[in-house]
Formats: sequence, C-alpha cells, structure tokens
Amino acid sequence: MRDPALSLLAAALLSSATNESGELRRRADWGFRIAAESSGATVRMLRHDSAAGAAGLREGDRIVAIDGHALDGSSAIAAARRRFRGGDRIRLQVARGDRTETLSFALAPLAEERIEDCEVHYGSLVTPRGDRVRTVFTRPSAASGRIPTLVFIPWLSCDAVEGEVPGDGWMQLLRGLAARSGWALYRVEKPGVGDSGGSDCAHNDLEADLAAFRAALDDVARRPDVDANHIMLFGGSIGGALAPILAREHRMAGIIVSGGFSRTWLEHMLEIERARLSLEGESAARINRDLRGFADFYSLYLNQGLTPAQVLARRPDLAPLWYDAPDGQYGRPAAYYQQVQRLNVEEAWAMVDAPVLVLRGEYDWIMSPAESQHVLEIVNARHPGHATLVTLRRTDHNLSVYATPLAAYRDSGGTFDDQVIDLVIAWLDERVPSAARSR
Repeated sequence: MRDPALSLLAAALLSSATNESGELRRRADWGFRIAAESSGATVRMLRHDSAAGAAGLREGDRIVAIDGHALDGSSAIAAARRRFRGGDRIRLQVARGDRTETLSFALAPLAEERIEDCEVHYGSLVTPRGDRVRTVFTRPSAASGRIPTLVFIPWLSCDAVEGEVPGDGWMQLLRGLAARSGWALYRVEKPGVGDSGGSDCAHNDLEADLAAFRAALDDVARRPDVDANHIMLFGGSIGGALAPILAREHRMAGIIVSGGFSRTWLEHMLEIERARLSLEGESAARINRDLRGFADFYSLYLNQGLTPAQVLARRPDLAPLWYDAPDGQYGRPAAYYQQVQRLNVEEAWAMVDAPVLVLRGEYDWIMSPAESQHVLEIVNARHPGHATLVTLRRTDHNLSVYATPLAAYRDSGGTFDDQVIDLVIAWLDERVPSAARSR
C-alpha cells in the first residue's frame, strides 16, 4: 500500500509544477549552487546579478534551512530545488560566523534555451501514468514543411536534458546537432525532472521513465512538421539500451547510441566494479576477491529483488563492499535497476532492421568495449553492414576528452571535441541527404 504521506507530497509537487491551466511552470533559476554538508549547505558560484545576490546572499554563506525546513543532506537540497518554481518566493536561514539571518526573495524562472538559427519550442504532454512532462522541440529556422527528426532518449540520472549552458559533452552534442544538422531535435524530460511534474525522479522506477519516452514517440510521429518516414532514435547512456526496446514499438529510420549496455545489467555492473577498482589502484588479488563478493551482492540485489540493505542484512560479510545508498544506487531506487535487469536488450537488438551508429568513448570506464561490440555482432549477423562502430579517441562516457584514462576517471581537465558533431551529421547525411529533408 502506498504511504499516504508520499501521496500528499507527490500531489503537492505536481500542483507546484503546473499553473491554473494545467501547463507546466518553468523551474527556478536560483542564481547559485549549494554544496551539501553534514548540517546545512554552503553557497557556491553565486551570481551577483541574481535575486539572491541582490537580497544579500554571499559566496560561502551556510544555508541551514529553506522556508523553515532544515537542510540535512543532499536529498533535502534536491527536494528544495524541486519544490520551487520561477516566481515563487523563498526564505533562506543563513549562518555567518556566530550570526544567523533570514533572507527572502523571489526566484526568477530559468531562461529557456536559445540555439543559433533554430526555433526552440517548449511544450508538454501527459504520459499514460498521468505525469505531465516537459518536451523541447528544436528545428532549423530556415526549414519548411516536414523534416527528419532525432528523438533523444536520455541517461538514468535525474539531470535535465535542457537548460544548462554550455553544459557537459552531451548537451554540447545535442545543441550542435540542433544547430548544424538540418534535422529537428525532440527531447523529453523524465517525470520529476526539470519542469516536469510527477513524483521525484529519485523515487521513480524504470516504467515511469519509459511511459514518458513512449508518449514522446507517439507525440512526435503525429506532429505536422515532422517527416514520419525519417524519425531516428538517439539513445544516450542507458538510453542506448532503451532505444532498441522502444524501436520495437515504433518504426524507426535509424538508431544512434552512445554509452549503452547490450547484455544484462548484472554483467555490466560487474565490469564497472572491476574497472573502478582497477582505476583506484587496487591489486589484482584484491580485485579478484572483491569481484566474487560483488557477484553474490548483485545477484541478490538484481535477480532476487532485494534492496542493498536487505542484501547486507542477509550477507553482512558483503558490507565492506557497498558504497552507495541502502535502498538504491546512483540516485535511483533499487526497483529501477531490478526492472533494467529484466530487460532483454539482446533480443531487442536482434529485431532491429534500421541502420545503427554506435559511438564509444575510448576512455569510457563506465561501459566496457564489449557492450558496443556486442551491438555490432547482433545487428550485423542479421543485416551485414547495418551497424557501424566509431571509437571516439580519449573520450569518456559523457563525451568529454581527457589526457589519460585516469584523468577521465577523476573528471580532471575534460574538454569537448566538436568533431563528434560532424561525425554524427555525416552519418545522418548518408541516410537522408539534405536535398530530401524537406517535404
């Protein structure tokens, strides 16, 4: 039975996310970032031209409460950011030395994206589960009629797919494709992310995300400005595994994936643990011993349906291995990963008839080379030459370029190489030449 308190919280979040007409309200531009501490949070990267700066907030201030709610960890900070929308007033209790004062101001709405030579249209749709989610549709300003369209299927994290400038490698690639490819780009936020309504993404399972992606594919196929014969999926990170799953339900002209897994999630997790331990400098003997423990841990967690806390209660000897939350991992609940484990991604790839472009970062320690290679083996076994693999030199999982694999692991000194934009556009041009793009 669902906790009534959680139902009330979800209703409150949904109410704050929409206006009187039911349309989504824009998320807030706070004008600063906050780093969680054991008690409270420290203000970082304060913009002095922001409402917060004008109200007297200072770099290095410690925020102990927001609207009377104590900040007691990163989850409280995330909940606070989720609760407020542009135009809402906020009250911060700020500690400076031995003094505490209260600052109050109205949060500005986050500016909508602007992309050179593009029209950017913000909209929304309601998923079959009843969540209203944000959509962002971008098309070249000079285009007319129906044009081919890329639909982006995002990562597992609760990060938004729009709004950050310049953003990480993913955002720079997406903006570059919107500006330079001649294709339309359709993005959809997951429930509980960005402007979207619904429960907090950190509590949602995979089915909540998939409901949004399926609704988006239905929506884009009906648009009068989209060439329904030339819709392609672009799956990023775990979206690269979901892309072939979704392609079984909608006719796709092609699929682009980067950083996705292609076997089972359990196999992927054992490989990522090995890579992590190796990059942290552990001995071969230690890695071998720990991997045996992780094999037991992930089998109980992913196949037997236990939370990490339940696994450790049953197997306390595995406790030294676990480094994440008691009820989930990477900011998502255990149920999410158990559903991912049940996906048959190999079967989905075996049914793909469309051409496939697989991108893989040479320094991607999160997804092993075997995952990308396996997509080629499956697709090309049925349709020789349909799948192409491109390895991006010195590139990590998030499409940033680093000097060494260790620098990529430590996220130290990464830059974006926009040659990947040209590479994807060239592949698109081979399938839909520019002369055939407008109908």
